[in-house]
Amino acid sequence: MKFDYHSIPPFFAPTSKLPDDPFGVHVIVETPRGTRHKYALNEEFGIIEFSRTLPSGMTWPCDFGFIPQTHADDGDPLDVCLLIEEGTFSGCLVQARLVGMIGFVKNGSENNRLLAVPVTKRGAGSHWTEVSDLDDLSNRTVEEIQGFLRQYNEFEGAKIELTGLQGREAALEAVKTAVEKWKGTQA
Repeated sequence: MKFDYHSIPPFFAPTSKLPDDPFGVHVIVETPRGTRHKYALNEEFGIIEFSRTLPSGMTWPCDFGFIPQTHADDGDPLDVCLLIEEGTFSGCLVQARLVGMIGFVKNGSENNRLLAVPVTKRGAGSHWTEVSDLDDLSNRTVEEIQGFLRQYNEFEGAKIELTGLQGREAALEAVKTAVEKWKGTQA
């Protein structure tokens, strides 16, 4: 069975269970937090497939996925580091709030990573509920993700440059731009 992940809109609408959030996006998880495996969307078959195993001692510090109906400069959907208490599962749809972006150049091409936190149903507790911007994250959390991204990509043989952190407004603009690029590929 083939599933078209790009049938899911990039932004979520408020409901009786979810609050209105101008920074609210849909994230499809490819690789869950805590695993040594890397999974990736296979566009041809519409399924998330196993890609490779990380070196011993290295695990994903966050859920890693993408925003549907986006097209980044590398040709893939926009990458998202989803900060979450426990890993979810490959293919999981998460309503999330953009909180920032890690500036990232891979082999000379811009390949930024968005940072997001899950949006919980009204009344459901989560320590991410109070996080709305980059300044709400601990330095340790951001440094852990940056360190992982550097180590992971260098292990893959890529030349990496971290170019700085940007807030949620820059992340939202990156999504809007990537949505327009995706629409251009559909014509």
